[in-house]
Amino acid sequence: MGAPTVGISIADMTLDEVLAVVDGAPVELTNDAVELIGRSRAVVDAAIDRGEAIYGVTTGVGHARDQRLPDEALTAMQPFLVEMHLGAMGEPMPTGLVRAGMIVRLNGFARGGAGVSLQVAHTLEAMLNHGMHPIIPRSGSVGAGDLGQLALLGRAMLGRGEVDWQGKRVQAADALREADIAPVTLQPKDALSTISSNALTVGRGISQWRDIGRLLDLADLVAATSMEAHGANPSVFDPAVSRARHSAGQETASQNLREALEGSARIDPATASVQDPISFRVVPQVHGACRDTLSGLAAELSKELNAPSDNPMVDVDSGRVLSNGNFHAMNVALTAESMNLALAHVGMLSERRCGQLWDSVVSTMGEAAGGDGSQGPPPGEGIPPAFAGLALRYPIAARYTRLRQLAQPVTLDVPTLDLSVEDHATNGAESLWSTYEITGIVTEILAVELLLAYARLFTTPAPGELGARTGQLVDRMSTELTSLPAGTLPDETHARTMSVLASAASIVDG
Repeated sequence: MGAPTVGISIADMTLDEVLAVVDGAPVELTNDAVELIGRSRAVVDAAIDRGEAIYGVTTGVGHARDQRLPDEALTAMQPFLVEMHLGAMGEPMPTGLVRAGMIVRLNGFARGGAGVSLQVAHTLEAMLNHGMHPIIPRSGSVGAGDLGQLALLGRAMLGRGEVDWQGKRVQAADALREADIAPVTLQPKDALSTISSNALTVGRGISQWRDIGRLLDLADLVAATSMEAHGANPSVFDPAVSRARHSAGQETASQNLREALEGSARIDPATASVQDPISFRVVPQVHGACRDTLSGLAAELSKELNAPSDNPMVDVDSGRVLSNGNFHAMNVALTAESMNLALAHVGMLSERRCGQLWDSVVSTMGEAAGGDGSQGPPPGEGIPPAFAGLALRYPIAARYTRLRQLAQPVTLDVPTLDLSVEDHATNGAESLWSTYEITGIVTEILAVELLLAYARLFTTPAPGELGARTGQLVDRMSTELTSLPAGTLPDETHARTMSVLASAASIVDG
C-alpha cells in the first residue's frame, strides 16, 4: 500500500508533509488551490491587457528591467528566459533534495502570489507523481532566488534536457511522452514563476531539519555512552537542573540522557567525581541549545514554505502585480548560519570527549603493562578493531578543523552582480550546503567517540548492567566489531561504526 496522498491547498503545508513527498508520497492540488491559482493568473492577464509595466513579463529582467517588450514577444520570451538563466554547476543534487525543491515550488504556486498558468502547476504535480526529476547541479544560487538551478526544472517541463525518471537518466521529452505528460507552453510570467524562488534552498533546509533532529538524538546517545565509560556524575542531567534553565532543548537532551542511562551500574554519584571535565558536564546545555536553534530554523523554514515569495508578486485581493524583495530569504540564511555554529559546538564537545577518552584508554593500557606504556597486541596480529578509535584520534582532529572552517559565516560573502543591480544577496543556499557537510562531519566525530567509549568500556570491565539504551548500543558495537579480524584498517572499523549509528534510531525511538 502506497503512502497517503498529500493535498496541496491554500492552507499552510507542514514540514512533515514536505518530507512525506520527499519520501515518495503522491500529491494533489485541491480545488481551493486550483481556484486561487486561476484567480492569480487572471490578475496577471488583466495587468497585461492594461499595458502595465511588469518586471519579467512586459519588461526585460536584471539590468534590462526597464526595457519594454512588444506584445507579440511576451509569450515567445518565456522559453528564452528559462534558457538564459541556466547557470548551475557541480555534482548533481541528490534526488530527494530535488524532490524537496519541487514540492516547495508547487506549494508556492498555491499561495496565490505566482500568477502561474494552471498547466505549469499541473505539470509539476504530474512530474512529482511520476517520479520525474530534473538533473540539477549543486551550485548555482547566491540566495536571491535559486534561478540558475530552477531554470533546469523549467527546461524539463518544456521537454528539454535530461531528467531522472524512476532512477534512470533519460531525455525529458522521452520521459514526458512515456508518462503521457504534455510539455508546457509557457505563458507570460510562467518562466519567472517557475524559476524565481528559493524553493531548492528551502526544500534542502527542510530535509536537513529532519537529518539534524536525528543527529542530535544520536549525539545524546553517544554522549551518554561516553559518560558511562567515564563514570560521569549524573547530576548534570538531573530534572531539577534542566527545569531551572527554562530551555525546551536542554530538557529534551537531559531526558534523553536519563533514558539512555537508566539502570546503569556505572553512573553512580557515590563514586563519581564532584565535577567532570566540561565536555561531559555541559552536554545538556550545548545539545539543548542546538535543539533550540533547530526549532528556530524550523519556524523560519515554515514561514518561507508558506509565504508568496515571488517577484513580481500577485496580490489577488487588490488585483495588483507588485515588484518586491520577498525572494530575499534573509531569515532562513541567518538561522542556517546559527545552526552551523550550534552543530559545530556539538562536534567540538564530541571531539573534546574523544581526547578525554583517548587519554583514559592509553593510561589504562599503560597501567596494565606495568606502567611503561608498552601494553599492546601480540606482534604481527594487528590492532584489534575495539581499539581503532586510538588510531582515528588524529584524523578526527583534522576533520574538526574542517568543521570549524565550515561554521564560519558566509552570508556576507556575495559580490555585486549584474551591472550592480543585484548588489546584495543572502547566500542562504551556500550556508545550507555548509550545514549539509557539517552534519556529516559531526556524525564522523561521534562515530570515533563511540569507538573510544567502547574501548574504554573494554579496558575497564566492571560488574553490573549498562544503561537501558547505552547497553543496546554497546551490544550492537560488540556484534559489529567482533566480526572483524585483528588488523582491520581503522577506516573500515569507522565505516562499520557509522553503520551502527545509522541503525541506532531504533534504540532512540525505544
